[in-house]
Amino acid sequence: MKRDIINPWTWQEALGFVHANKVSAANSTLYVSGQTASASNGECLHPGDMQGQIDQTLNNIATILEQAAMDFTHVVRLNIYTTDLPALLGCHDHMVQRLQQRGCRHAGTLLGITALAAPGALVEIEVTAAN
Repeated sequence: MKRDIINPWTWQEALGFVHANKVSAANSTLYVSGQTASASNGECLHPGDMQGQIDQTLNNIATILEQAAMDFTHVVRLNIYTTDLPALLGCHDHMVQRLQQRGCRHAGTLLGITALAAPGALVEIEVTAAN
């Protein structure tokens, strides 16, 4: 896979994302459904704890990527949905650090919404990865 990061500006660097990833010559593309801080039985973990839910959600995504023979360096798009935007923004630096430690250079969107399908979930993250 060849990836060209398209960043006409630099302000996004402090926020931990890129404006666009141009992917060519990819062997495969993985579209990951929105993941929450769920246990293997689907139960929501870390109720009321945004940082705990972010960490568990990223761990769940890492497990899926690993089963697809990928990791966060392959993520080209990462969309975040949250029912508590102020709490997520309060954990934003932690989340960005976790993603950067894993080599993630994603384009994406952050949306504040009224509800998620998983009871107790504060955050849901979906990714697209390519290799």
